Amino acid sequence: MKKIIILAIFGFIGLTFQAQVNDFNPGNSPLQLQTKVAVNTDLEGSPYFEDQFLPGIIEEANGNSQNAYFRYNVRNDEVEVKAAPSQTKVFILPRQEKFVYKLKGYSYELGSYNVLDQGLIKGFVANYYGSENLKFIGKPFAKISEGQLAKTAYEKATPAALYIGIKYYLSVNGEEFQEVKLRDKDFKNLLDDSSKLSKYFKEHKVKEIEDVVKLLEFYDSNK
Repeated sequence: MKKIIILAIFGFIGLTFQAQVNDFNPGNSPLQLQTKVAVNTDLEGSPYFEDQFLPGIIEEANGNSQNAYFRYNVRNDEVEVKAAPSQTKVFILPRQEKFVYKLKGYSYELGSYNVLDQGLIKGFVANYYGSENLKFIGKPFAKISEGQLAKTAYEKATPAALYIGIKYYLSVNGEEFQEVKLRDKDFKNLLDDSSKLSKYFKEHKVKEIEDVVKLLEFYDSNK
């Protein structure tokens, strides 16, 4: 059986939304894996999009797949991988588009995406929905606020802080991506209008990612 990263087996790492895949083991990998070393920083705030390592599947373009735990470091634009949550060593796979990191509800994909009035956005994006007609992605970003020196002896200095946010983009019929907010009107403006779609918007509101996915599934099913 072909394996993209492992030749030995760790213990079974369960995953509810996929089965029959190998477990991640970097020990005898034929690929160059970088070990992630913790770096101290004076910035307040976490550089990660996820609060902790989450169970998912690493898929390769040739169809091979493996269980693993991972999270996205927004500041470094890297997906960090573990074989198990308790493992101390963190690994980074080669930065190649052939790897897709699937979590429940979205996946991280490396690429370049042309956005109207913004040009190319590059690096890892969160892919929330993809079909022949539509692709809905999010690009996490890191923003650093400058620290402030204490103005008097009675005040404390404020350290620089790291803020993690995300911008969303939608592509319709293979056209350029356009930035969208999680609100009805942005999707109404981009999707082809129809009586069924108008009725859908009367009965449903777009406020969360899950609402967008349900809307796009409805749109595709009535295309």
